Amino acid sequence: MAKSSPLFDSLQADIDALARQLGVSSILIMRSLPQHMQVEASGGRHEDTYPIGAQGQKSSLAHNGRALYCERVVDSGQPLYVKDSRLEAEWAGNEDEVEFGLSNYLGYPVRDADGEVFGTVCALHESARQYSTEEQAALEAFRHKVEALLARSPR
Repeated sequence: MAKSSPLFDSLQADIDALARQLGVSSILIMRSLPQHMQVEASGGRHEDTYPIGAQGQKSSLAHNGRALYCERVVDSGQPLYVKDSRLEAEWAGNEDEVEFGLSNYLGYPVRDADGEVFGTVCALHESARQYSTEEQAALEAFRHKVEALLARSPR
C-alpha cells in the first residue's frame, strides 16, 4: 500500500493503481524545498525506497553536482522524460540511478493554487521504457488530482 504525508492520504489507492497501470517501480509525489526535494507520497514496488519525508539534495549542494530528475522539472516548470539515464550524458550517474537503480523517469510539475511549482508527480523504473499516450495521460490526470488537493488545502 502506498504511503504519504497526511495531505495526500486520500490518494494512496490512486498511487498504487497508477503504479500497476503503468507497470513501473515507483510513483512519487515530491515537494520542492529551497535546498532539497522531499518525498510526500510513494507507491509501487519501490515505495520503501523513498520513505515519506526523505530528502535529496538539489544539485547545487550535491557531491557530484548532478541534478535530480524532479529538480529539473521544478526548475523548468516543464515535463521531463528520460528513457535511460545510463545512456544520456546529462543524466548518467544521477542519484536515483546510482543509489536505487532507477534509470527511467517521467515527471510533471505540480502547481499550487497560486500557480507556483509545488513539486512533481513522477514515475520511475529500473529499465528503459517508453510511455504511451494513454500512460502519459494517466500520470497527467493524477497530477490534476494532486493539484486539486493543493488548491483545497490551507496555506
